[in-house]
Amino acid sequence: MQAAVLDRTEPASVPLDLPSSILYPDFPAIPDLGSAPSLSPVPVDLSNPSESSDTVAPAAASFVIDSLAKADWAVSRILEAESSIARRAALASELHTRIDAWLTKASSSDNDSITFLSTLLRPYVESEIAKQHRSRALLLPSGTAQLRKLPDRLDIVDRDAALSYCESSHPEAVIVKKDLSRSALKTLIVSQGEAVPGCAFELGPDELYIRANA
Repeated sequence: MQAAVLDRTEPASVPLDLPSSILYPDFPAIPDLGSAPSLSPVPVDLSNPSESSDTVAPAAASFVIDSLAKADWAVSRILEAESSIARRAALASELHTRIDAWLTKASSSDNDSITFLSTLLRPYVESEIAKQHRSRALLLPSGTAQLRKLPDRLDIVDRDAALSYCESSHPEAVIVKKDLSRSALKTLIVSQGEAVPGCAFELGPDELYIRANA
């Protein structure tokens, strides 16, 4: 009966290709990555009348991998699915790169205008705000020009020099961080069998790993 289940299958279609015009018409053509790989069919029990022939259902609950042929089929199906995921990830990365490039190019002239006009506007705004008592904003019909105090910024350009100086002269500026050694804790728990309060430990389980034959 199980062999019959493998023989009676419906092909599973996994669309992957996308149109070359993505999101914006001024994008250059996206390279053709080829058609989606044809995936092996998923075992479906078509003897059940409630199952539609147009819908690929999950493997029947009675299906069990109990032979080399079935194990080989499962391995090939996993590898094909992983290949499809990798292709989608590559396509998504390419689209992200194209979108970022488009955004930078499309916004270039606007950013230049903002920088140029802000440089011309700032001296006048500073002059007008200096005449006011409390407000640091200049109200205009089209909008408000405002001066805001940005946070102070400190860059440590030479960490070793600063650390050496503060350790000898200003120890209050030095942070001493306490942490736990995971390797030492594993030795205590595994090798010496010691129960360490506040630690939960479990042996790593075996994980099924599938790779294509060279």
